[in-house]
Amino acid sequence: MATRSRNPKRICLWVLALTLALKVILVLVAGARFDYHSDDQEYLRSARILLEQGTLTYNDPSRPTAFITPAYPGFLALVMQVTGTGPEAAQAVRILQAVMITAALWLLYRIGCRLFDERTALLAVILCSLYPPLWLISNFVFTESLFILALFLLFRIALRAEERPTLGSALLFGLAWAAAVYIRPTVALWPGVFFLLLAFRKRIPFRRLLRCGIVSALVFTLCLAPWWARNERVSGGEYIPLTKSSGNPLLLGTYPWTVPALFLDEQRTWHSTDNLWVNDEQDTQHAIERLKDGFSNRFWVYASWYTIGKFLLFWGDVFYWLPLPGIPLAAAVVAHYLLLIPGFIGLWRNRKQGIALSIITLLGYFSLLHMIYLPHSRYALPLMPLVILFAASEYRRRFSLRRSPPLERVPTP
Repeated sequence: MATRSRNPKRICLWVLALTLALKVILVLVAGARFDYHSDDQEYLRSARILLEQGTLTYNDPSRPTAFITPAYPGFLALVMQVTGTGPEAAQAVRILQAVMITAALWLLYRIGCRLFDERTALLAVILCSLYPPLWLISNFVFTESLFILALFLLFRIALRAEERPTLGSALLFGLAWAAAVYIRPTVALWPGVFFLLLAFRKRIPFRRLLRCGIVSALVFTLCLAPWWARNERVSGGEYIPLTKSSGNPLLLGTYPWTVPALFLDEQRTWHSTDNLWVNDEQDTQHAIERLKDGFSNRFWVYASWYTIGKFLLFWGDVFYWLPLPGIPLAAAVVAHYLLLIPGFIGLWRNRKQGIALSIITLLGYFSLLHMIYLPHSRYALPLMPLVILFAASEYRRRFSLRRSPPLERVPTP
């Protein structure tokens, strides 16, 4: 029995090793074709300037920026310090990002073992390994790969902190929280939601929970304080807790029942200057005006868009901007819905379990956040492995039902 219980873990490691090897081969053979000439080039330029001048910039290399957080450009700069600033840097980043996705899937396996069992966790890892968007994102020089790893590490530490609410666990949670925020600021408020969930469930004495929460918040504050001081300095005294970049996604989200790519020509007319600080303020003001007008004159269109519409786009759109060799868009779309629909069914079926409820709060938090701003499939991708975990549970449940022999009917006397 002991040997059998270790089999899923061993198979999982083999699956992860095999897919990692294939991803590295893909990078070596076709990595350059995944240059997207968008955010990726801006991140690479930011990293080069950070490495050479020690200044964090974005879009405008002549001005310090507060429009991105420093973790991802810092990661790129560290790679460039080893490889140089040429094309080989992007290739090295792609390989490292494949390693990050692999490590994140191992964390998913550990989470799945705690929530369900080893075989369900193994199936989730296999399904994630076959999901084309996760292959694609490791080849794009975007923040997602690093964020997926940080998010899963944060969630894994959160589960450990719930199980062992010690000051050491609280310290680790605070560090993981700060690291995740330095990569993607949108996660900043989720630990507060998690704290409220723990308080509601009453598994941890409130005094101990409060003490651990204060320690985590203090560690987080100490880690973010240098960023706050730096932002105040480069902005001329303005307090910027995370980033100053909410105007554009807020404005993009005000166009009901559509995607930003359909009004690119209009977007080019928005800005009268190349100053991002001014542009962000203009975008925010324009968004507020559009919201006032939309909810006044087209209430049901905007009301439906800011509820069901954005939710459907956030989860229903498929992040597959460039095709992988031999895998067309149609295959990625089919794979997405074969995982998304049973995943949501599994979430509903397991909603009363403790760990499942924690995952639901995480998914719900990001869903609500992006229903305010831009509901982009790229932002939903880091959450898909968690949905796939519940899809695996649902597939296993249905398979078990089919294999179970039907109950014999007892004849009535």
